[in-house]
Amino acid sequence: MINTILRNRAALIATMLAISLSLTIPGAAMAQSRAQKSIITQLLWQSLLRCYVAPSERITSNDEVVLRVELNTNGDIANLPDLMSPVSLSNGERGLLREATVAIIDCTPIISGGGEKSIYGRFDMVINRDGLSLTNVDAYVGKADVIPTLDSLEVADPGSVLIEITDPEEAVGAEEQAVVVVVEGRPATLAVENILELTRTDRREIQRRLVLLDYNTRGVDGVFGNGSRTAINQWQLDNDLPTSGFLDLNQLVLLREMSQDKYDAWNARPKRYTDKNGCLREPNGTIIQGRSFKCDLSAASQSLGLSK
Repeated sequence: MINTILRNRAALIATMLAISLSLTIPGAAMAQSRAQKSIITQLLWQSLLRCYVAPSERITSNDEVVLRVELNTNGDIANLPDLMSPVSLSNGERGLLREATVAIIDCTPIISGGGEKSIYGRFDMVINRDGLSLTNVDAYVGKADVIPTLDSLEVADPGSVLIEITDPEEAVGAEEQAVVVVVEGRPATLAVENILELTRTDRREIQRRLVLLDYNTRGVDGVFGNGSRTAINQWQLDNDLPTSGFLDLNQLVLLREMSQDKYDAWNARPKRYTDKNGCLREPNGTIIQGRSFKCDLSAASQSLGLSK
């Protein structure tokens, strides 16, 4: 899974380079549209994030509100956002809904292009304990009959990075496409880490790499408990990364790079093996005790020199 993510990341970089080259080539409208969509999504997200304040109510991991927002050609809300889910609201979700609505009202109209162009269209806001994110973005800049250029779009933080984590082949013809925004310099969240779709094997590998770098995960079991989160947080702190205990794609790549030599050496080590009697042995042949009565007897015989 990790290798697949890395291949997707390389493909994304190549795609973005191709987009930048194709903007001056006639017939490159599709690539230009994808680049514009990414920047428009980031503009919307950054603008709304400036106005959003997490509610004071206790938010559980199950609390989540999805709103559909419509912006008119002036960049202002056409009407109050539609509540897409849930059907009934918990106390925490009422707080999320209230603060999200306030952010939409306070942050609109959304203007770009030096104050000359507005962003209009629709998108869904997902608000939960991890913050605010956007999905199903179908938005444009300026008038409906004018195709904007990338120069007309402004991004608040020039150093920010937008990553669309999708499979380009599967995205063709899709009616809805979730967009995950990862901004450099911001702590990773559980929602961002979930996008990596880490398997239990992937998580064991991450724990092993942290242990090899002298960070105690309190076990290499493929489960990210308090020990693993503390280890990730300390690794982030030691490497001047935003600390949260959660990983994003860029941090995962960095962790692999930092630990690769030690991880390769660990993989190449002599390994334990199981003998014909089902007893686990160290690489030097010593029987490991405490696994079965039969093997413990064999270990005692081995220690007395009566057997191998």
